[in-house]
Formats: sequence, structure tokens, C-alpha cells
Amino acid sequence: MGGGSEGPEPKTHPTWGGLEDPAALVFDCDGTLVDTMGGFYVADKQTCEEFDMTMSKKQFYDLAGVPIRRIFEMLAEQQGKTPDLDAMAARCKELADEIMSQGPELIHPVVAIARDAKAKGLPIAVASSGVKPTVTGHLRGHGILDLFDAVVTCEDVKHGKPAPDLYLLAAEKLGVDPKRCTAYEDAELGMQSAKAAGMTVVDVRLLDGYPTDEYKNTDV
Repeated sequence: MGGGSEGPEPKTHPTWGGLEDPAALVFDCDGTLVDTMGGFYVADKQTCEEFDMTMSKKQFYDLAGVPIRRIFEMLAEQQGKTPDLDAMAARCKELADEIMSQGPELIHPVVAIARDAKAKGLPIAVASSGVKPTVTGHLRGHGILDLFDAVVTCEDVKHGKPAPDLYLLAAEKLGVDPKRCTAYEDAELGMQSAKAAGMTVVDVRLLDGYPTDEYKNTDV
């Protein structure tokens, strides 16, 4: 055994989805960086009930990543209802803020990837279907907002997930080619969005230490 050089730094990393030398990493927020999904399910379901609509757990997870107003619009169309969608979205935010008033927990294995990337000098961004005040509030509350070079939310694009717009805009703001980015997602529609933007995708639900496998239990 010699005492020579340790050799060049590897071009890829187990958590980069196999992409060599990524130009940037882009993270979803809810269910990816922050464990908000349980609280949002309660808020979404209660909002639907208050407006004489229904939402199953399966519908909630199947539609994860779609902006909330569009979710309510889709459910209303399916159920033959004509609610005030703006009022529904406002009520849902009110309920979610109340339910998560103590702040949701961080999803530590994903945040660790973001911290490691930042330490390596990689640009990182958030691409979330959430509203900007809520997304930045959750990140700021945990002291990680400043990790990110850009935060893109539903107000910033015309088409939310599964369209590629959020991820394309995040790459644009970072000044990188989206095809050289790795995206981190917990939702199927979010993964479709990132793939449509040309990004390599990591399903964070499969990472060691992810806090729940609730997404598997969606029969009701």
C-alpha cells in the first residue's frame, strides 16, 4: 500500500441520480425538503368537505405536485360542483397554516444533499408548486432558505407541474442547461415535470432515512 495521491474527485455521487458532473441540483419543497404532506392532506380534505366536495387519500397523492387551485378545479369538474376556487384555495392555506403552526419537520436526508452540494459549490434551487410565502416561510423557519440560489413557485409560471415550466425556469435562473441538472422529487407528477425539462430525477422516497412510506398506502 503506497502513500500516493487519493486521485481525482469522483465525477458522480450516489445521490446525484447517476448524472456525471451536474451543473446544478433542483429540489421540490413539499414532501422533498419539508415534511408537509400529512398536514396538507388534512387541510385539503377538510377544505373539500367544507365546500361539499370529497378528496380521497389516493387522489391527494396522485395529484401531489399540482397547484392547489388546479387540484380543487379538477375535483370539482369530476364531482359536478362549481365552488369558488379562490375561496377554496384561501381557506386551504388558512387551515394548513393553522395545522402546521409549529412548523413542519425537515426531511434530513434530502436537506443533507442540498448542504453537501452547497459546500461543493454547486448551484441549487427550489422548484415548488406551492405559493411563495408558504414555501419561503417553511425554508426560512428552518434556517435553510439561504442555501438556495433561486426559489421558483407556482406564481412564477403559466403552467404548473406536470408541465416542465417550473424546472425550466429554475435552470434558467441558475444559468445552467436543464439537461445537466439533477432534480429531487417525491411526487409522480413532479417527476414527470422534471423529466419533461430534460433533468435526471431522484425519487427521494427511496432514500435511506426518508420519513414515511405513506405514499404506498393510498387505497382509500
